[in-house]
Amino acid sequence: MRDFKRSGPTILMTLTDYEATLLESLVEQFAGLLEADEQDAGAVDDPFARWQAELDGEEVLDRSDPVIRRLFPDAYASDPEASQEFRRLTQARQRTERLGQTEVVLSALRDCEAGTHPVQVRVIEFDAWLKTLTAVRLSLAVRLGIETADDAEELDALPEDDPRSYIYRVYEWIAYLTENLLGLS
Repeated sequence: MRDFKRSGPTILMTLTDYEATLLESLVEQFAGLLEADEQDAGAVDDPFARWQAELDGEEVLDRSDPVIRRLFPDAYASDPEASQEFRRLTQARQRTERLGQTEVVLSALRDCEAGTHPVQVRVIEFDAWLKTLTAVRLSLAVRLGIETADDAEELDALPEDDPRSYIYRVYEWIAYLTENLLGLS
């Protein structure tokens, strides 16, 4: 990471080749998590079949995945039926919005030549960037088991040869990106 600066309606974020590739991969993996079950359901090519599945209350996202449960929590903790109904009415739109946000980020990353040209974060697309970076970071937190500040401190103290140490550093790097973007908004 070399530089963040504001130029009119655009924030310019210069990333190294490695950083740009890493960020693109993380966002693609996040988008894949949201798309996977839809593709398995076979409803991708037929919007009417997708709509009917939603009306029938079929779950598209795998609620056994803790990341999905964290990204799409129950609206009513003490009422599973009301939570299911709320998901039936809102989850498809929420998921579509998240996928649209990831596409904004991926498009900007693919449009630049990392290390040579900065990534252009258009201020009008700023919310999509923040929501995507936050969702990616939240996904990493779930995979790392971070629920409290103490959990984060334990991971911060891991030896460098522990594989979780690398993932924790990526988790912290996403926070750094977010903080710097917020500083220029």
